[in-house]
Amino acid sequence: MTESSLTPAEARELAFEAYTYGFAIVENYRAMFGMCVWEGSPQYAGFNRYLHGRELFDSSYDTVVNANNDTLYSTTFADLRAEPLVISVPPTGDRYFVIQLVDMGTDNFAYIGTRETGPDGGDFLLVGPSFKGALPHDRFARVIVAPSQFVALATRTAIDGPEDLDGVTAIQEQLRIRPLSEFLGTRAAAAAPRIDFPAYSPSVYGTAELFPLLNFLLQFHSIPLRENHLLRRLRAIGIGPYETFDVEKFEPDVRAGIEEGVAAAHHAIEERGNALGALIGGWQDIPPMGDYGDDYLFRSAVAWKFIYTNSPQEAIYPIAETDAEGEHLHGGEEYVLHFPAGELPPVDAFWSITLYESASRLMTENAIGRYSIGDRTPGIRYAEDGSLSLYIQHGSPGPDLESNWLPAPAGRFYLNARAYIPRPSFLDGSYRLPAVRRRTAA
Repeated sequence: MTESSLTPAEARELAFEAYTYGFAIVENYRAMFGMCVWEGSPQYAGFNRYLHGRELFDSSYDTVVNANNDTLYSTTFADLRAEPLVISVPPTGDRYFVIQLVDMGTDNFAYIGTRETGPDGGDFLLVGPSFKGALPHDRFARVIVAPSQFVALATRTAIDGPEDLDGVTAIQEQLRIRPLSEFLGTRAAAAAPRIDFPAYSPSVYGTAELFPLLNFLLQFHSIPLRENHLLRRLRAIGIGPYETFDVEKFEPDVRAGIEEGVAAAHHAIEERGNALGALIGGWQDIPPMGDYGDDYLFRSAVAWKFIYTNSPQEAIYPIAETDAEGEHLHGGEEYVLHFPAGELPPVDAFWSITLYESASRLMTENAIGRYSIGDRTPGIRYAEDGSLSLYIQHGSPGPDLESNWLPAPAGRFYLNARAYIPRPSFLDGSYRLPAVRRRTAA
C-alpha cells in the first residue's frame, strides 16, 4: 500500500489506528512539555529535577482532575540520552512511598518503593535504551533499563493530613537524581544533542495535527517488536519515527478519509474512557492498567481519563457513580457505605474514598474540610463488632456520626476508592466493595 494507491476507506482505517495508537504518547508529552520544556509553565522544573508538591490537594486545587487526597507528589522526567541516572531514596520506614516509572507509551515498566524494594531506600540506576558501556552493578540496589529516552517518575509519599507535612518534606528533600558520573566521581559524559522540542497545544486533539507530534516523539522510544507490523502499515499515511506527515499531500477524498478516521478515533477514546470497566455492585471493575500490550484504545482511554495510573499490584481505583439501585449519586439523597466486621478493604498499605463533584471531577468545598475518608482518618469510629459505616451526604448526619461523615455537594457526585498495595483477594475479585445505599433503603 502506498500514498498514491490509498482509498478513502483505507485512509480512514489507518488514521483511526494511528490516532488510537498515538494519543497516549502525545498526552504524556503534554506533561513533559509543561514540566521540562516550556519554561513559562507554572509546573516547569526541567529534566532530572524534582518538582515537589508541598500542599495536600483540596477543593481549591483545579489543575488536575481526580487528584488524590492521600499523598504528596514529587514528579520529574528523566532524560537518559547522555548517560544513566542514579535515583537515591532515603529510608521511608512505615510511611507508604512509591516511584512509578512510566515510559513514553504510558506503560509502567518498573517500581521503586514500599512494595517493590522495601522501606530502606537505596541507590537505583536507571539506564536508557541506547546506553553502551560497563555498569558497576554492585553499587546499586537495582539496575533498571528503560524502554524510552525520556521517563516519567511519578513519586507519591503518603501524608496523614496537613499536620504531617514536615514528615513528608523531610523525605522529599532527601530524594536525589544525578548522572552516574557524578555519583561515581568520574568525568561527565558528553552532553546530549540539543532538541528543538515542538510546542504542545491541546488543539491537536481530534485533528490530524496530532500526527507530526507523534512522529517526533517516536524517535525517542524503543518500539516493541509487536508494533513493527502496525508501524509498517501506518507509513502509508506518513506515521512513524523519522516519517513526515503532511495531510495536504493527499488527494481531497483521501484527506477527508484521514480526517474522518481521526475524529472517529477521538470519539472512541472518550467513549471508552467513560466506560472503562464493568459495573459490579455499583462500582466500576476496571481492567488492569499500566501494561496495555497492543490494546491501544484502552491505553489512550486511560490516558484521557487519568494518565499515570498505577499498576494493580501497587494500587487499584474502583469508582462508584451510582448507588445500589443504579441511580446516580446525588447530594439530594443520604447514603451509607457499610463494611461488615472483617470485610474492610484488604490492603497492605492503606485505603481511602475520595468524593468528587461529577461535572468538574474536582473535590468539593464543605463545612468540615474533609475530602476523603479511610483507615487513616483521625477520629473515625468503628462499631463494637469491628464493622464500619460511612455517611455520605450534603448535610451533617448529626454530631454523633460526623466522625464518619464524607460531605457531598448539593448535586451529582462520584466516589473514587483507592487501595494501596491491595491483597490478592482484592486483585482477583473475590473481595468486592459494598454497594453505596440510600439510608432510607439501607
